[in-house]
Amino acid sequence: MQIITTLGELDEKIAECNRAEAISDDAMRAVFGTFRMEPPWDLPADPLSDAYRQAQMALYCRIAGRDYALGNEATPFDIEAAIRRPFPFSTASGVTTGDYFMAIGALLRAMALPPSSRVIEFGPGWGHTTLMLAKLGHRVTAVDIEPRFCELIRRRAAMEGLEIEVVNDDFLWVEKARDRFDAALFFECFHHCADHLRLLQALGPALTPEARIFFAAEPIQPEFPMPWGLRLDGNSLWAIRKNGWLELGFREEYFRQALRRTGWFGLKLPCREPGWMTLWEARRLGQPVFRAAGADPRINTAIGERTGRGIVLAAKAPGTGLYGPYIALPAGHYRAMIRFARNDAPRGAARMDVAAHAGNAILATRALDGMIMASGDGAVTLPFSSEADLDQVEVRLFCDPGFQGVIEAVEIAPDPVFPW
Repeated sequence: MQIITTLGELDEKIAECNRAEAISDDAMRAVFGTFRMEPPWDLPADPLSDAYRQAQMALYCRIAGRDYALGNEATPFDIEAAIRRPFPFSTASGVTTGDYFMAIGALLRAMALPPSSRVIEFGPGWGHTTLMLAKLGHRVTAVDIEPRFCELIRRRAAMEGLEIEVVNDDFLWVEKARDRFDAALFFECFHHCADHLRLLQALGPALTPEARIFFAAEPIQPEFPMPWGLRLDGNSLWAIRKNGWLELGFREEYFRQALRRTGWFGLKLPCREPGWMTLWEARRLGQPVFRAAGADPRINTAIGERTGRGIVLAAKAPGTGLYGPYIALPAGHYRAMIRFARNDAPRGAARMDVAAHAGNAILATRALDGMIMASGDGAVTLPFSSEADLDQVEVRLFCDPGFQGVIEAVEIAPDPVFPW
């Protein structure tokens, strides 16, 4: 690994990347992994301050050789050629292509939007996710600063008979959006925003109360060397120096802090393939981080029967009436809730707990009495907390012989008693 210390050395590596690009996109990406720069050591202490932001922009100017402007984000390409074969189909091998569409698949699975959701997608680029969301029946607004990308998406949509609203503007167009959206999506583009705090703040009034924001394939890493700032790996240096693009990265701890500061709760979602894929979801502070009806396959049962009403527990042999959903949660204070149908009051005894790390860590537990539950609203809650990040969190219900009831929903939410 070559540590770049001068712009002359960087230009030599850029030339090597250009030669590899003439072979294939994959060959160029192999060169990206051979060089980097060290992060600056003299940054201001407060990453939320304007002084910190100015220091990052000064570093950008040094590497790019120019001041940052939105016009630097231009992406010249042949629209006619892109209609026939858009990126990543232009690579000489299927590695980049396969990984790219695996990432889109993981994103669509995580979004799991209700039918006909209104979605705003920022920086859609070639438009693959845009078209897929529209084909799923969602009403999509695509916002991109590059007019060629906008024209490409319009023409691809027309060829497929899809209605997509395309806006040629920067991300902060959302400040003047008239519609309210059910979801917002950033796929490999949030890290190009020069004022991410302002953007996160602007999303508040533009989204519906229960809307979610998704950040896919963004450079949000647990050990990023700065709270946030310019990425200094080979790929990013090439993009900054050659194209003038703004290539930011974020430490996970800071990203959660930025979301909280602007009214959002961030949740890192598991994603095994491809290896570079990161996936985050943000909801408004106070909204559940997980909610599922009893018929949702993300929650499971060993002794119950899943029906349209939910999970029916019909006084059979003892066993596990509920387990799942196996989600990751940051350190903090939460409440788990199981909601039983009120018109089919639970009877008998059971035990509810919250576990993590494949059941190896029991975070909280409580006994349930069906007669007591029947006199309430059908919901039972269990507070739990952790000082460390949690993996594979599940809500479980262990039923004694004769326990019966219908589980209508399961929910995990930040505990409102504790500030976030």
